Amino acid sequence: MNTTYDINYHTKNTYDETVSEAFFAFLITPCQDETQTILNVNYQNSLKVDVFHHRNPYGFDITSLRTEKPFKEIEFQMTATVVKSPVLLPFESQLSVAEEQNLLNGLDFYIDQHLFLGTNTSTYTQIEDTLRDKLLFRQEDQTVFDYLVNLNEFIHRMLEFDPEPTNVHTTVSEVIQLGKGVCQDFTHLFIGIARLNKIPCRYVSGYLNQGLNLSGTAVMHAWVEAYIPGYGWYGFDPTNNLLADIHYVKAAHGSDYSDCSPVKGVLRTTGGQKTSYGVKIAPLQMAASEQ
Repeated sequence: MNTTYDINYHTKNTYDETVSEAFFAFLITPCQDETQTILNVNYQNSLKVDVFHHRNPYGFDITSLRTEKPFKEIEFQMTATVVKSPVLLPFESQLSVAEEQNLLNGLDFYIDQHLFLGTNTSTYTQIEDTLRDKLLFRQEDQTVFDYLVNLNEFIHRMLEFDPEPTNVHTTVSEVIQLGKGVCQDFTHLFIGIARLNKIPCRYVSGYLNQGLNLSGTAVMHAWVEAYIPGYGWYGFDPTNNLLADIHYVKAAHGSDYSDCSPVKGVLRTTGGQKTSYGVKIAPLQMAASEQ
């Protein structure tokens, strides 16, 4: 059964001193893929300047604006209507455990997936030393999917959801020591451990149905897509210990948060700034084809 979502992204920036020139790039638009159909998208900004679009290295749409009009406050809004179709569950792998492992160890496979197998300070710092005795490595007789389901639950239980102690620069080691964080931190930890097992993982940014009363719905949400041999990419949400299903609307993916930051900008100004943003996402109705 398809579900239609109405999505609203809104951000407001206020500056202590006048901004004389600015460039903003937003990576917030729901993407079109085999599980999502975009019916319409609209953009508005308080400066009334035109926006333009281009693709990032992963092929996702970036909406940008540039202005030389002086301002001390700017608001930007994106609204979209998206039809989401069900996601097939990979409960039964098409490959044996041995075949899965042979594929993960292959040189050609590594070359194809190298962007999602590397590690950096966001996804790996002393993970191996810190978690060696805690579900770090996949068992020899365990399928990739079964291991990832267990890993999803393990990270959900290991960390407490708390938006205060971390930020976009927090490393995995710091998250482990704190024992808490936001969806970005849950996601980076999952990615780091999975990649140690030679399982390609990518960071996903998007929107989560707010009617489910889950963590991470007030702003753009983050989850993981892992590559399952014999199936392909499949989503896991360690923040909520869920599989990414029809309630998840994807905007973009990348190697880590830095590839999926919702907004980046360059400003000509001095002084400080304040930023507030939020999202609203709600199912409208079943798609017409299902009624």
